Amino acid sequence: PTCSETAMVGLVHELLSLLSVIVIADALLSWVLPDPNRPPRSLTRAVADPLTAPVRALIRPDMTGGIDFSPLVVILVLHGLANALAQASGGLH
Repeated sequence: PTCSETAMVGLVHELLSLLSVIVIADALLSWVLPDPNRPPRSLTRAVADPLTAPVRALIRPDMTGGIDFSPLVVILVLHGLANALAQASGGLH
């Protein structure tokens, strides 16, 4: 792989990691800041909600005893994408 390909793979891998951290942060903040419009939750929610909302629509919390598993599913998908990217690029990241 060329230097620019390696840099692009690294950038995408870091972006996927950052998205995972934001989803985790939003889930944790939802316990202590239930109002999604208050900072910093408003910032984490703006990024996390477009990722978690489709999963939440499929696996509704009312179907799982009130537990929202959408952040966990999104984190697993992001981790899987990062691993697939690393494998496809020959382990570069």
